[in-house]
Amino acid sequence: MYDVIDRLAGDLPEVTRLRALRPRLVGLQQRAHDVLFGGGPAVLPELRVAARAVAAAHRHPAALAHYAAGPEEGPRAAAAAAHARLLTHAPGTASAADIEALYAAGFADAEIVTLSQAIAFVNQQLQLAAGLRLLATGRPAEGPTPTVAGGPRFTTEVLTWHPTVRPIPVAELSAEHHRALAGKRPDTPYFRTLGHDLAILTERTAIDLAAFASEGGLPRAERELAATAVSLHNGCVYCVSVHARLAARHGLDRAAVARLLAHGSDAVIGRRASLVVRLAAGLAPVPTTATGADVADLRDAGLTDLELVDLVHCAAFFAWANRLMLSLGTHHEPATP
Repeated sequence: MYDVIDRLAGDLPEVTRLRALRPRLVGLQQRAHDVLFGGGPAVLPELRVAARAVAAAHRHPAALAHYAAGPEEGPRAAAAAAHARLLTHAPGTASAADIEALYAAGFADAEIVTLSQAIAFVNQQLQLAAGLRLLATGRPAEGPTPTVAGGPRFTTEVLTWHPTVRPIPVAELSAEHHRALAGKRPDTPYFRTLGHDLAILTERTAIDLAAFASEGGLPRAERELAATAVSLHNGCVYCVSVHARLAARHGLDRAAVARLLAHGSDAVIGRRASLVVRLAAGLAPVPTTATGADVADLRDAGLTDLELVDLVHCAAFFAWANRLMLSLGTHHEPATP
């Protein structure tokens, strides 16, 4: 059966073997793709335009071919492509003005959510495929050591996320919304915003839980550490605050978390933790910069294939999560009229 991640990773038997260590994620990834791009009258035609812009940014010929179809002209297509380029190259610079540009091009609230989901998902697809291929082949073998920077804006304090797109009112949440968010709080502004597209939200929630809460494999603290490293790279202050707290809650030393947020990956103490951050930091850029040396060092530090697969999944998922947080709202207080 055609599997998009396998195809994007190069149709390598070793990639298929590694993915089979987490079989639930194999099926969920394909289902998420099919929800967004599977065809039918309900699918926005601009999604493939946006996906192709993401593929071009990643310099990924197979993805360019896969997402080739789609309208290439008109204000909606142009706005979708511009939004995709922004969220791919510089998600931390997204602002309310970018959402206003989509409204001006004729997109409604639910369409903006679906478009942002598609852009974020394809970034995740390509970083996941790159990470799995790296585990399978070790190529590229060399390159600069990936790093992420910290700074005073990053914190473990509890922040408030303010939506730019109108969220669904609490009173209008249905039983289907609650089912789509099993394990999450459906009444938060973030999930009420994502609730405009229940189909992809359902799959995204399932992928999140399968990547971060599956039994065995990579310890939860290191999964959250990978999420924190990618969020630092993408400049998602809100995601950093949440997942740095979770890393500490699951056993990472709080002082070590504080050093990472203040000073970046160069301040991480402990060989295994620093290597986890290094691989996650190398999977975050577009295109990715992680190398076979990063994988070899993790294997030398004792990580199993299952732990490495978990690490790649968790890092790649935050290519998706960060871009949604950054494109659909902000942690900054909204301006007073």
